[in-house]
Amino acid sequence: MVYVTGATGLIGSYLLLELSKRGKKIRALKRKTSNLNSVKNLFTAFGASQLFDKIEWVEVDLLDVIKLSKSLEGIETIYHTAASVGFDERKRKEIHEINVTGTENLVNMAIDSDVKNIVYLSSISVLDKNPSNKIISENSGWDPQQIHSEYAISKKKGEMAVWRGSQEGLNVIVLYPSIVIGSLDGSRASENIFKLAHRKKAFASKGITGYVEVRDVVFCLAELVEKKHFNQSFLLNSEEKSFLEIFEFLRNRWGLGSTKVLTKRKLKFIKAISQISRIFGSRYISQSSYLALIRKSKFSNQKIKDAIGIEFQSVEEALIFHGDRYLKMKQNTQ
Repeated sequence: MVYVTGATGLIGSYLLLELSKRGKKIRALKRKTSNLNSVKNLFTAFGASQLFDKIEWVEVDLLDVIKLSKSLEGIETIYHTAASVGFDERKRKEIHEINVTGTENLVNMAIDSDVKNIVYLSSISVLDKNPSNKIISENSGWDPQQIHSEYAISKKKGEMAVWRGSQEGLNVIVLYPSIVIGSLDGSRASENIFKLAHRKKAFASKGITGYVEVRDVVFCLAELVEKKHFNQSFLLNSEEKSFLEIFEFLRNRWGLGSTKVLTKRKLKFIKAISQISRIFGSRYISQSSYLALIRKSKFSNQKIKDAIGIEFQSVEEALIFHGDRYLKMKQNTQ
C-alpha cells in the first residue's frame, strides 16, 4: 500500500490519479480543513471517477505523531508531497512547521514502522550554481553563502531529514522539480502564473528559469519507485523560458494585450517601496524573491532521462493544455 501526503494539492492530486491508474492501493493524507471536491473533479475530468472512490482518506496532521504513526500501518511506500509553498517571509513559522518538523516526524515514524521507501518532493530552490559549471544539476548542492528564501531553507532541512532516514534503512528518492505547470481548481499557488497573465495589465521580468508539466512530475514519482532507483536524487525539468516569454505566449493565445517588461531598475524600485510597506504589515519583495525574478538559470535533466527514458512535454504544450483548462474553470465560476 502507498501513502500520499499533500494529496489535495496540485501535485498530490495528479499523483493520486497516476497511482490509481497503475492499480495501486492508496491511503491519502488530508487535513481537517481539506476539501476533496477538487481532487474528485480532477478524476472525473480524466475519466477516472470510479478510481477516486477506491482511495482511503485519513485525517492526519503531520505534527500529530501519534495519529501519524497509526496511519502508517501497512504502508510500504510514502510519497511526501506536502509542503507549505510560498515566499512570504512573514510565514516563517508555518513554513518550517510543515516543511521541516512535519517531514522529520514523518521520517521518524517511517523508521519505526514497516515502511520501506520514501519519495520526497524537494525543489530546485535548494540547488545553487556551481562556479565551474553554470548548468544546475542534482550535484550542484547547497551554497550557504548565497541568499535563500525561507521556503528553500525549509525544503533543504526537510531533505536532510529524509537522507538521515536512508542511513536508518529507508530506501530514499529525492526529486527537484522546476516550476510546475498545472491546473486544478484555479486557486493554487502554481496556478498564479495563469492568474497574473490574464490580468488586464500584465508585467514580467526577463529572468529565466525552468518549467515542467505536472503529469510528467507524477510520472517520474511513480516510475522511479517501479524501477527501484533508490537512494538517488533527480532534477525534473523540461526547458527554460523567461517569465516574459511565458506571459507573452499566454496573452497572445488568449488575445490579450502585450506584457510590460519589468527591468532590473524597475524591480529594484518596487522592492525598495515594498520594504517600506513591510513596516505596516503589507506583503513585500524579499531579496531572494528579487533575485529569482532577475536570475537566468539553466538546468540539466539528463539523469532522469537516462534513468526512465522520459521525454518531457514542451513548455508550450503544457501552457496550452493547462492555460486553457484554467480559463475554462474561471469562466465556469463566473
